[in-house]
Amino acid sequence: MSRMSDIGIFAWKPSGTEQNRGAKIVQIKDVEDDRMDTSNIEFFYQEVPEDQNLSQTPCPPSEMTQHNPLKPREYQLELALPAQQGKNTIICAPTGCGKTFVSLLICEHHLKKFPQGQKGKVVFFANHVPVYEQQKSVFSRYFERLGYRVAGISGATAENIPVQQTIENNDIIILTPQILVNNLKYGTIPSVSVFTMMIFDECHNTNKHHPYNVIMFNYLDQKFGGSSEPLPQVIGLTASVGVGDATTTDEAMAYICRLCAALDATVIATVRENLKELERVVHKPQKFFRKVESRTSNKFKLIISQLMKETEFLAKNISEELGNLFEIQNREFGTQKYEQWIVDVHKKCSVFRMEDKEEESRICTALFLYTSHLRKYNDALIISEDAQMKDALNYLKDFFKNVRAAGFDEIEQDLSWRFEEKLKELESISTDPSNKNPKLRDLYLILQEEYHLNPETKTILFVKTRALVDALKKWIEENSALSFLKPGILTGRGKTSQATGMTLPAQKCVLDAFRNNGDSNILIATSVADEGIDIAQCNLVILYEYVGNVIKMIQTRGRGRARDSKCFLLTSYADVIEKEHMNIYKEKMMNESISRLQKWDEAKFEKTVHDIQIEEKSIRDSQQKPKPAPDKKNKKLLCGKCKVLACYTDDIRVIEESHYTVVGCAFKERFVSKPHPKPKKFGGFEKKAKILCARHNCGHDWGIHVKYKTLEIPVIKIESFVVEDIATGDQTRYSKWKDFHFEWIQFAATETPK
Repeated sequence: MSRMSDIGIFAWKPSGTEQNRGAKIVQIKDVEDDRMDTSNIEFFYQEVPEDQNLSQTPCPPSEMTQHNPLKPREYQLELALPAQQGKNTIICAPTGCGKTFVSLLICEHHLKKFPQGQKGKVVFFANHVPVYEQQKSVFSRYFERLGYRVAGISGATAENIPVQQTIENNDIIILTPQILVNNLKYGTIPSVSVFTMMIFDECHNTNKHHPYNVIMFNYLDQKFGGSSEPLPQVIGLTASVGVGDATTTDEAMAYICRLCAALDATVIATVRENLKELERVVHKPQKFFRKVESRTSNKFKLIISQLMKETEFLAKNISEELGNLFEIQNREFGTQKYEQWIVDVHKKCSVFRMEDKEEESRICTALFLYTSHLRKYNDALIISEDAQMKDALNYLKDFFKNVRAAGFDEIEQDLSWRFEEKLKELESISTDPSNKNPKLRDLYLILQEEYHLNPETKTILFVKTRALVDALKKWIEENSALSFLKPGILTGRGKTSQATGMTLPAQKCVLDAFRNNGDSNILIATSVADEGIDIAQCNLVILYEYVGNVIKMIQTRGRGRARDSKCFLLTSYADVIEKEHMNIYKEKMMNESISRLQKWDEAKFEKTVHDIQIEEKSIRDSQQKPKPAPDKKNKKLLCGKCKVLACYTDDIRVIEESHYTVVGCAFKERFVSKPHPKPKKFGGFEKKAKILCARHNCGHDWGIHVKYKTLEIPVIKIESFVVEDIATGDQTRYSKWKDFHFEWIQFAATETPK
């Protein structure tokens, strides 16, 4: 173990020139006050696997050969040294400095140290599939020239790749962490001792129930359980260790010690000896806050709010027993708080029970419709607040078009009529030039000014929602004065209630265009772009009503990697700016905490980490409860909208541990199919159609019809149903199958209905 005094901390401050340049920009109209200056922040947060800037060698990794290897910079050697000495190490250094390359150096040194007849085996964990793809590519290109075998398994490929065989047959394995968690759980991989080194990318996530922490629980249980098997060396990579919920430096120090304990780390490696070299490589963007004005009057919001009040009134009067759910004080339409409230009401209404099942169906269907419409109205108000009114109106028009194409019962007809009665007035308001969004005016001014100063500017524009991504892309494309911008969009892969996410190939295509195509000069992105995806250097980051905790602040700002880059926070809310100032304070507190920890002698630090590990293991052991025995009693699945019987749990079968189908002829009579708007193949399945509740005027989405091998079968989603206990009548909603603890039967092709 190295002495704690050898651990440095990276602290970089803007030069006088940059401070002066910042002072000029702060003079821009609408910047709030003299506190809006360049922030003096030392650490970035989110690490990305860089193909560019890995080292000082000008050639990219794709051009690496045995005769032309990458040459490390001195600070990269400094970061790698403790790990190369065999110490469990957290490497903490800013985004853009080439931590990926440091991990290559560590990995190569580790594999070469074994004597003849022995072999090392390294696993590199990447949190997200896009990051996994990038790291697999980087490691393969680097190590193929050295004769090492590299393979990878992610959630997207795990079904088709034998994990145990892949680990046995390769020297370096790139994994998404849940793959190892699953295989440790099922005993396919006996322990972490199959590896000689584990590298955790973005290791700050090693907390709570994150897969990283679950893996380290296995490691620590083995460490303190008297096992004779050797443990792998542990390396963590991060741009910031974070402070959690700490409000004082002492609390922040305790948080950092807990991270070290979780990773069994005895060293925090940072750059100290080669800071000047690091400063020439890492370019921190200047940060500015722009306080903008909201609309002085908003008739669009008044009309939509009135429609929401009417809808709430109708919902309240459907059921005397459930009417109290709609009694809420100080609610504000067009907010995330309202969204959370209406989702909660929606769930409570879906499990409402009555003796009269027809009346229960009527009430639950009505409340399903009213709460669904309220959510859409609320979404529209959120869109109109940050984009154009016409975008919000088009969002509602699309929704009502889909409503008319589905069940369209009396309630839906009434709600559609109320909307259409106001449609002409809403269209007039949304096209009135006097109702333009002042936020967009300020966004326009920033873009005009920055691209005028530097026509080669590359921008990432962060926004909160996918709907806003689409709206701002449309706004740019329709604005002739911004014709110099060629926008791309980048959103997550997950599915929301409004839309499915981008596929991995689509994400790759957008990122490649942004990196390599000079015409692609602005990327409009949700939080996916601060999750570790490799994004080319850009010199302008705009946070458009986009703020979170200190982690998100450092993540997004770290995207501005080019020299002389800038980061603007654009908001109409003073409390958002205050929150960002608090984030800056917390980041400084984090740096101070690291500095103080580094002054501890190594014995004190090691004892602190050990004591935390013993305490955490004791808590973990005491909280371990036997898994609930899976339920075996037959239950009903009712339509989540109209409460009609869909099927029984006895008829549900599991395919490949994660897909659920229904056997028997009865279920076929209870749904109708329509062609899927986006048919595609995934895993061993081919998506063919959507399946919907067959009850008249319901049409609730139950799942999909797929081709599986040679069979045509339905695949249902549990969130579309309410589960009813046959004996007691109790009803429950589940958002995920894994939360439904039932003794499922495996699927057999012989059971499919003919």
